Amino acid sequence: MTSGSDQTTHIRVIRKHRVVERAPAGAAVHLRRALGTAGVYAIGYGNVGSSIYYALGIVATYALGATPIALALAGIIFIFTAMTYAEGVSMVPTAGGSVAFARRAFNDLFSFVAGWALALNYIVTTAISAVTAAFYLSYFWPALKEQPALAALGGIVMTVLLMLLNIRGVRETARLNIAFAVIDLATQGLLVILGITLILSGWRNLLAYPKMGPEYWPDTHQLIFGVAIAMVAYVGLESAAQMAEETKTPTRTVPRALLWSVITVIFMFAALPIVALCAMPPMELVSEWGNDPVAGIASKLPDWQFASGAVEARVQLSHLMMPWVAILAFTILAIAANAGILAGSRITYNMAHHRQVFRGLSYVHPKYKTPSVAILVISGVAVAIIAAGMRSQDLLLKLGDLYVFSSMMAFSMAHLSVWVLRVKEPDTHRPFWAWPTVRIAGRPISVTATLGFLACAAIWVWMAVSEEHVFGRNIGLAWLAIGLLFYVWYRRREGLDLVRTAVTEDVSPLVTFLPAPRRKEMTQQIRHILIPVHSREYADHMSRIACDLASLYVADITAVYAIEVPRSLPVDADLSEEMRRAEDVLEVAAHIADTVYDVSVETVTLQARSAGVGIVECIARRDVDLILLGVQRGGPRTRDALIFGTTADYIARHAPCAVWTVRYGENTSRGSDAGPRDEREL
Repeated sequence: MTSGSDQTTHIRVIRKHRVVERAPAGAAVHLRRALGTAGVYAIGYGNVGSSIYYALGIVATYALGATPIALALAGIIFIFTAMTYAEGVSMVPTAGGSVAFARRAFNDLFSFVAGWALALNYIVTTAISAVTAAFYLSYFWPALKEQPALAALGGIVMTVLLMLLNIRGVRETARLNIAFAVIDLATQGLLVILGITLILSGWRNLLAYPKMGPEYWPDTHQLIFGVAIAMVAYVGLESAAQMAEETKTPTRTVPRALLWSVITVIFMFAALPIVALCAMPPMELVSEWGNDPVAGIASKLPDWQFASGAVEARVQLSHLMMPWVAILAFTILAIAANAGILAGSRITYNMAHHRQVFRGLSYVHPKYKTPSVAILVISGVAVAIIAAGMRSQDLLLKLGDLYVFSSMMAFSMAHLSVWVLRVKEPDTHRPFWAWPTVRIAGRPISVTATLGFLACAAIWVWMAVSEEHVFGRNIGLAWLAIGLLFYVWYRRREGLDLVRTAVTEDVSPLVTFLPAPRRKEMTQQIRHILIPVHSREYADHMSRIACDLASLYVADITAVYAIEVPRSLPVDADLSEEMRRAEDVLEVAAHIADTVYDVSVETVTLQARSAGVGIVECIARRDVDLILLGVQRGGPRTRDALIFGTTADYIARHAPCAVWTVRYGENTSRGSDAGPRDEREL
């Protein structure tokens, strides 16, 4: 801690803390923060990794023997997109993904377009995953494969069950996802090992498979469309970003989960297509196993013969693996359908909160803390899509077209938004930077965001003007037109500007007496936050800010109410009236933390001759790293007004740790007006 003389001259803003989607005081409760790295990874992998179970057949329909090449080229775009989302979520750790990125980089209109496209994307995710899951169960009930209407009915039943599970709670959903993802990873890995060992006869043949001849090679037009449609294998990436508001430490957890998803998916998508095309010609894969291609790989596993002394045995691997793959494909596709509901409902919740769709869609269940109305709407539309296509023989191909069309629009806007934020807000803190970075005119430009935008935009434009496979284009453009008309009508009805942001997120300038520490040092230091409280309103505001910080730095929180005892009474005198008031104030802090943020706050009531002295002694005993002192906006911009009262002044001067003052209240700064203009205002 610096000396007293230094303290008067070293007040400085260390950064602007972006509050995580906090609604105004008195608004509906927030989503519960319950997910860790494993939960977010399981949601992301469940949506991306599961797509191999249907994407392999869809891509092979167009790319034929070049399917591995198409998937590899699409995988490069996938890596660019994962880097963009990792940086975007670390900078904007809220539910919404590219919706939130576009809102911050541009305005509500751009944000709505991204959100409307993603809503369609995740509705299709739910539909295509649920129907494909039913197709894989055809090993046990062949009628599901022979009569697509039965598979569609099974998809409807699954969607309804997952809807009920999602309303029950994201924590329960995450546990189910983690269990399924671990088992499925082991199964896919086993298929790769068995395929390379028994079908390819060794790892050396992995890149020398025989389906590259002229009879299996697509023409140029087919190959281009094969690369475009291959993005269907990767478009579930954003589902992890949608869970940022329900993640305990989103700025670190979501980027970490995204990178692990990239590593896993790239490996699996490189090996499984080669194994499949070594096991059977592309035409057989498309015609017989187009709806359940991984089951086709399992069916082609040869018998395994082994001998031990005089004992010889033959194991029919296909008979063992096919039922197991059927069950596991069903479970991982259930994860994907579930992730579609999760992500789609969170996008809808985010858009409703920002007055882009009906506000009723932001309703949060009072018991389960989940966006129950949004979940019902997304699930209902998915059920309607499945029901409408029950009699179609090529439902998966049509949904694949629509899948790619909507996701490429959203991915393009995500790349563009992160690119623009690099230019507009180059100094804003980002725990994760997408690399490599080049400097142009002094601005740090992301290479991956640039290349990703060009690639995704090119695919989207090509699909929008292509005369083939018009289903995805026509439905996608119609969906976009309907959405824009609704947006204009709704905003006009609500008296809101079409472009200007309707709900601006709070930004609290955090001020400290110490020189601004580096991010690494700050992260290491902030493990325990203490907030002195003195009124219910003050406890409400400061508890919210402390919980936002605790979610970023994984810190414990202690709320302290100090009772000053007159010298005419002993220090341990029974002050029942003051104690009741203290309990009432501390209950507000604990209630906000528990119900809104799912965070535990330790509450302490102490009696002392001087409240400031007592709080400083409490700080020393409890190994506190940071103290938050709140200041309402509106007063004179002087240091005496900022450091209010003798208690706060004593704490600021004598506390053995960092002290930040935080502006709060109804006039909390917004947008470009946030915080002091320079140090003279303090």
